[in-house]
Amino acid sequence: MKHIGTKAIRDVGGELLSKTVVEAGCARIETIRRKITGGMGWHFRQPQPVLFLYRRGAARRLRGSLDGRHIDHAFAGNLALFPADMEIDGEFRVSVSAVEYTVVFFETPFVETRAGNCLDRAQLGFKHPAIARGLEELCQEAQYPDAAFNMLAEGWAIQTMAHLHRMSGARPYDLAKGGLSASSLRRLNEYVAENLDRAISLADLSNVTGLSKRHFIRAFAESAGQTPHRYVVSQRIEKAKQLLVNSSGSITEIGLAVGFSHAQHFSNKFKAFTGLTPSRYRELRLS
Repeated sequence: MKHIGTKAIRDVGGELLSKTVVEAGCARIETIRRKITGGMGWHFRQPQPVLFLYRRGAARRLRGSLDGRHIDHAFAGNLALFPADMEIDGEFRVSVSAVEYTVVFFETPFVETRAGNCLDRAQLGFKHPAIARGLEELCQEAQYPDAAFNMLAEGWAIQTMAHLHRMSGARPYDLAKGGLSASSLRRLNEYVAENLDRAISLADLSNVTGLSKRHFIRAFAESAGQTPHRYVVSQRIEKAKQLLVNSSGSITEIGLAVGFSHAQHFSNKFKAFTGLTPSRYRELRLS
């Protein structure tokens, strides 16, 4: 799946001994064994939420940075959750010379339509026997996957998100809200800001989130209270306001710089959103 504007990072220390990968409709599940000497360096960022289950050689402590913030965290349990696009750069201290762990990379479309915001907050080294036990059973099934495996994986994923909702104190109606997650909204904001000088289609926006156009329109409306088109135009107008005050460009140049096809189109939209023409807005702000 293509994710726009997100650089995936996966730099893990130690010697890789074995790795198995199973694809399910809701997630990719990897079970990994590594040989470790001392600490295990780790630089990690992925475009989807990721859940870790540490088995043999459970992680004891993570020292480093989390999205640029210093952390020194002792692990109280064998599970860890990292939201989409969160960057971790540090070193794990482990208890043995060989570690085994399972990583679940949740698929973005599955998460966006079901998870709400339960996967948007990092949780380092937490305990949840039901989540861990279910994942252990799913990994056993993954050794000999059959036609029912995807259903089993989806059932576990939905139960896991329900447990995480309960842990976060989400209200019952939040479970079915169906809006975009905070990480998806952040990616959309970044993408639109970086591409205001060109046409931005509905397909472009839905691709950022990994959703179909139909699901994206519904989820965006629930999250932002407006249509994607109106949101993009509003961002063009906000950028134009900045340029009108802070640059010497002509009205036509500024309109083109924020993605309008010609000066009259820019002027009409600007007045519809602000009640003023671009030239009058500049005159009032600079007077």
